[in-house]
Amino acid sequence: MKEIKEIDHSSYESFCSLANGAFPGLNADQWLQGHIEETPSESLYGLFKGKDLVAGMRSFLFEMNLNQTTIPVGGVGMLAVDLLHKKEGNAYQLIKYFYELNTSKGHHLVMLYPFNVAFYKRMGFGMGTQVYQYYVSPSSFQNASSKEHLKQLSYEDRELILDCYNRVYQKTHGMTKRFPTERELNRPFNFGKVVGFKQDDQVLGYVLYEGKGKDLYIHELFFETREAIEELSTFLHQQADQFKRVIINSNQDDLIHFLSSPESGVDTMLDTAPSVDNKHIVNLGVGVMYRVIDCKGLLLELYEKKHRFGNTSITVGFEIQDDLQDDESKNFTVTFSNGEIQHFHEQSVDTVVQMDISEFSSMIMGAVTFRSLYKWGKADISNPACVNQVNDLFHTSERPVCTKAF
Repeated sequence: MKEIKEIDHSSYESFCSLANGAFPGLNADQWLQGHIEETPSESLYGLFKGKDLVAGMRSFLFEMNLNQTTIPVGGVGMLAVDLLHKKEGNAYQLIKYFYELNTSKGHHLVMLYPFNVAFYKRMGFGMGTQVYQYYVSPSSFQNASSKEHLKQLSYEDRELILDCYNRVYQKTHGMTKRFPTERELNRPFNFGKVVGFKQDDQVLGYVLYEGKGKDLYIHELFFETREAIEELSTFLHQQADQFKRVIINSNQDDLIHFLSSPESGVDTMLDTAPSVDNKHIVNLGVGVMYRVIDCKGLLLELYEKKHRFGNTSITVGFEIQDDLQDDESKNFTVTFSNGEIQHFHEQSVDTVVQMDISEFSSMIMGAVTFRSLYKWGKADISNPACVNQVNDLFHTSERPVCTKAF
């Protein structure tokens, strides 16, 4: 008989052993227990077979900026299964419990970093924004000559750094809020050094960096003004005498337009006829995946918070296929007027939209457009003349940015 329950002090050691076995080099026992106890928005859950812990996961509660509307979002990480208990459906059971847990708390959206994309697609998760890993020469960053406002930031600036991040969060679709816990305030200094643009007792931009040999790793780069990024760019430009390349992960592909020379110098771009010599720029990775666990509930929440859906007026019937949660929340009718939800009453519709829950999750996050889903056969619509209108409902000016590692 198997049972899922929250992990308490008596099982911390077992969970750390489980996590370390699943993720070599994690050293969970060195940091996890104190972290969970200090952070009420995080919990551990385990799948027990009798008294034995055979699988476990770490759950999170975030506040996310969904295209300028704040919503609570669940997160799951460190999903680990004992090596002797693989292929028994344990991960599947934990993820289903994770859905139930968030549903009971009134959360309509969850997210994770996938260990296996196909597995989580089957669980209803949709792709988010890809992660672009840049390898560029420091000299590629613009040299604005001025560093007048740059300071080496210290522990005394912890709250100013957090305030800067949260102001960026308020303007950036997909980002999650950070809270002033002692661990969060200290976090930047656990990864490297921080140089910030400081003006009028505010940090308006900062770069968290770490040097490793000839490589300069950028762990965080946030800015609020053009002056801030220009001076931070000058700082990076002037490191060319010491470092061969700057390595930075980002959800934003428009960084290449800021650099004078975005080539990575890595000779891995294959030439296939009739292409020309295409220079390699970035490595591309899978980012966060998203999952709507209550489609109608999410739209109701956004309606109550006066969220806007473009500028379109249309009545749409949604038929969302969800093999794990086949309930009434996946089939509903919504009337939009100039981008605002008017009501959910059953009535004649302008069109019916059909798609899988994974594609719906990606679309509502703005990671993919409805037009693209329709183009590739991943969504159907009863009235093709309405494609552009439905596309406008869920179009976002930027794809979601997730800077939270969990």
